[in-house]
Amino acid sequence: MDMLKNLFPISDFLYLLQLEEYETKRYFNTVKRFFWKRNLQKRGKLVYTKRIKITLAFALPFSIFIFPLTPIWVGLANLVLNPYFERIKNNIQRQAAEFFKEKNINTKVIAIAGSYGKTTTKNYIYELVRYNYKTQIIPGNINTPTGIANWILGNFDPTSELLIVEVDSYFIGEIGRSLTITPPDITVLTNIGDQHLERLGTKANLKIALLEVFDYTKPGAIKIKDKKSNLDYALEVAKALNIPKDIVEDTVSKLKKPDRRGDVKVINNFEVIDESYNISFETASFALNNALKIAKSKKKKLIVITAGIPELGEENKDANKKLGKVLAEKANKIVLLKSILYKDVLNSSEKFVLAKDLNEAWKFLEEFDPKKYLILLQPELNDLYYL
Repeated sequence: MDMLKNLFPISDFLYLLQLEEYETKRYFNTVKRFFWKRNLQKRGKLVYTKRIKITLAFALPFSIFIFPLTPIWVGLANLVLNPYFERIKNNIQRQAAEFFKEKNINTKVIAIAGSYGKTTTKNYIYELVRYNYKTQIIPGNINTPTGIANWILGNFDPTSELLIVEVDSYFIGEIGRSLTITPPDITVLTNIGDQHLERLGTKANLKIALLEVFDYTKPGAIKIKDKKSNLDYALEVAKALNIPKDIVEDTVSKLKKPDRRGDVKVINNFEVIDESYNISFETASFALNNALKIAKSKKKKLIVITAGIPELGEENKDANKKLGKVLAEKANKIVLLKSILYKDVLNSSEKFVLAKDLNEAWKFLEEFDPKKYLILLQPELNDLYYL
């Protein structure tokens, strides 16, 4: 079976294509590093979506007969099929916009955009408003135009009084597409940070992309920005919707952070601050300072597990070197995963120890006393970032 997979590694390269979100140019750039490598699905697995199945059907005959060029056949199949899938996505988005416009009578839309903090803010808003309004929230990380469109077509209840939507952007115009489906009455911009610069190119482009959340609102929409925290944004929305003070106070006292966004859990007997969802230099610095305060209050030392910051652009290309320096100054120990970014993070500090993956990191930590150490867990990153 292993030999067969090595000869016909089509699932591995479909997996890489899926991780690159079917962007042909990014896929071919990635394939340069992985062309002769096999068994690439270590931190995740290929999901056999309809698109993957169709791409597989196109690429497989060529891969069988000229199997050494399998990575190229996968990329070319995606390139040929991309116009077809784009038409499908555009049709789904158009249908969803028409459906929402037709079915929506009294539903107010709350839209949240930003470099980070979107999901936490979305969940806080939901908890604050759900007792006073019949509310729907688009769950999880469904924040792209097609994802939102599919959810609207399959789940929107026209009797809802509020709909809470999270929108994200890998390119200028993407948030506009999302909000064409669900034009908002209340918009929240949590921040303009330093994420996705590899895709968007510059911070100026990132700003343009995120500010679309205000450009595609309904006339007279409430626009909320420049607050200090995710909770402050949620409280501002609650104020705009006249949520009673006693409900706000009771709800705030019970709020919990979403999974992997700074929540505290126990892993391998260690108390762990789990920040493993996303990372930028800004979020990493904030999480580090927060972890230091918690460690100090518990009279513990701090260990950080990290793999580095991905998707850097020209304007923040030194972010991993800055991260390494800050970690060396503030943490007691750093377990650095050997992603393709690790050499930028690593410096001469003796506090660093290398691990090939998260499993090896936890094995290394077996020699530490969980009663004496607090762990800050940053993202391991996906298989695109390992060789």
